[in-house]
Amino acid sequence: MRGLIQSVLVMGVLAFLLIHAGCRALRYDDQYANLQGHPPVENPLVAPLMDRQTLMEQISDEVDNYFRISREERIRVEGGILSEGWIETHPRIGSTLLEPWHEDSTSGFERIHATLQTVRRTAKVRIIPVENAFQIDLKVFKELEDLNQPAGAAIGGRPFRHDSALDIDRENQNFLNLNPGWIPMGRDFSLEQLMLRNIRQRLVKACESDDPIIFN
Repeated sequence: MRGLIQSVLVMGVLAFLLIHAGCRALRYDDQYANLQGHPPVENPLVAPLMDRQTLMEQISDEVDNYFRISREERIRVEGGILSEGWIETHPRIGSTLLEPWHEDSTSGFERIHATLQTVRRTAKVRIIPVENAFQIDLKVFKELEDLNQPAGAAIGGRPFRHDSALDIDRENQNFLNLNPGWIPMGRDFSLEQLMLRNIRQRLVKACESDDPIIFN
C-alpha cells in the first residue's frame, strides 16, 4: 500500500512538471539553439583587444554568478608575449524547479532534468590572446550521478568500488573514470550560450573606447 501511494505521488509530480513546462521542455538544447529568441553566440567568442585585467575581471565575475571558482590564472606579459588566461570551477549540483533564483540550470529541459535526477556541472574558460583580439573559449560539462542502487531502495546494491585501482594486466589505462560516481553527459550548450551573451554585454559596457565594438 505504501509503495502504491509513493508511485501515485511520483506520477502526480511528473504530470505537474510536464504540464507547466510544456512539450518544448523535453527537447535537448543543441549548440546552435536560439534560446528565448536570442541568436546563437559563437564559441569561442572573439573580443577586441582591451585591458587584460578588465577582461579577466568581467569574465570571472560572470562565471562566479553560476559556479565557485577553483583556479584562476590571469593573463600575463612574458617576454613581450601575452599568456593565456584560465578559469576553472568546482562542480555544482544543478538547481531544481524549487530554486528559481539559481541560473546554473537553464529553463526547460535542463531544470526539469536537475529536478528529477542529480546532475552537476563544471565550467572551464580559456582566454586566448590572438592578433588584435582575445578568444573566450567557454565550456560547461555536465555529469549524472551514478548510484550503486536507486535512492530509497530497500534492497542492497552491488558493492562497486570507486577507488580507481589500476589493472596491471591492461596496457591502456584510459578507461579509468577520473570522477568516480559520475557519468559524463557532454556539454551544456544552453548554459554556455547564456554565459557568453552576458560576458559579451559586460565587455561592451566595460570597454572605454569610443569606437564601436564588433564581436565575430
